[in-house]
Amino acid sequence: MIDAHCHLQDCENIEKAIEGLEAVICCGSDLESSKKTIEIASQFPNVWATVGVHPEESLKSQIPNPNEFLKLANLKRVVAVGECGLDYTPETSEEEKSAQRELFKFNIDLAKETKLPLVVHCRNAFEDVFSILNAQDSMLKVQMHCFTGNMEQMQECVKQGWYISFGGILTFKSSHELREVAKAVPEDKLLIETDAPYLAPEPLRGTRNVPKNVKIVAMTLAKTRSVDFNTIDQLTSQNARKFFNL
Repeated sequence: MIDAHCHLQDCENIEKAIEGLEAVICCGSDLESSKKTIEIASQFPNVWATVGVHPEESLKSQIPNPNEFLKLANLKRVVAVGECGLDYTPETSEEEKSAQRELFKFNIDLAKETKLPLVVHCRNAFEDVFSILNAQDSMLKVQMHCFTGNMEQMQECVKQGWYISFGGILTFKSSHELREVAKAVPEDKLLIETDAPYLAPEPLRGTRNVPKNVKIVAMTLAKTRSVDFNTIDQLTSQNARKFFNL
């Protein structure tokens, strides 16, 4: 089983947290955390790293240095660029939205230059994500991390060839609509993740999440799609290997 997105640099007892998993994708969110992901990946043979800048970093005074990130992205254990994207809340100003869009483009340029897949965070910003990515002159491999969109948004992502990754939110009692969306994702575009140590699945909500809890997400997805657990395990692992070139 493969956890397609987590943050081991924020987890405790990493060895225990990843126990029994074939692979774990440990994601960066700024320069320092990206360096940490690579350090962790060098210590554990089933951990792989991503490097990138999260949209929450958009208003910091320090502008990312492309050369620093390019150097990291070309290291052996790095398999993707991200976590990056757009995160809009009712409190997000137009200035911050603009800064986020520019930062997103920075990550996209890094993915294009290195020919690595792109790990995308999208909250209340699908229209802008579609617009920015569709303006690119190259076919990027894209993982829509911790997907919470509706059926129409999922279908547009799949139309673009992007992968849809479900995490602990899929297991929440209130996520009826999301489970309907999960039923409809094509088999070859499905991924599962934990976003650990965040978003622990039911019945563990309120605790610190760990990558091995991805099994709970897989169980929920199997039940949702009316297939057995092993089918989801094999399917999502195969997709993760292909997406991240493991």
